Amino acid sequence: MEEVHVNVYIHAPVERVFEAVADHERFLRAGESTRTTVVRPGLTERNGLGALREVRVGKRIRYVEEITAFERPSSFDYRILESSQPLRHHGSRLRFTPRGDGTEVDWTSRFEVPVPLVGSALGSLARRMFVAAFTELLLAEKARLESPRAGQAA
Repeated sequence: MEEVHVNVYIHAPVERVFEAVADHERFLRAGESTRTTVVRPGLTERNGLGALREVRVGKRIRYVEEITAFERPSSFDYRILESSQPLRHHGSRLRFTPRGDGTEVDWTSRFEVPVPLVGSALGSLARRMFVAAFTELLLAEKARLESPRAGQAA
């Protein structure tokens, strides 16, 4: 079992940070290679509990993820239901904690790669790739939310 843990502090109020990160189609983008589409809206709000999102990375990687818990503005959980890669996902959680004038974002994910003989090595590689991707996404949001223009919009 592999576990990914990424923690980033964003100098912005928890409500703004949660709103930005929970906007799946806007947040889960990285350059031209990563796109996300909400394929089924949540039960009470588009990105909330029960929402189904499709995440595409490049031309070959695809995930279908369901929002399994949604507690505004403190946390949300999701689970990968389908993957184009051999992956058994045990769940992910994003937690948002007010810290001083900002917000600490804590992203954890647990998974395994069920491939005989090489699954452990592939899992370790996947963990490093997920850490890099989660960090990149959160740092991009940090830059957006902490920019002078974002502060004027508040």
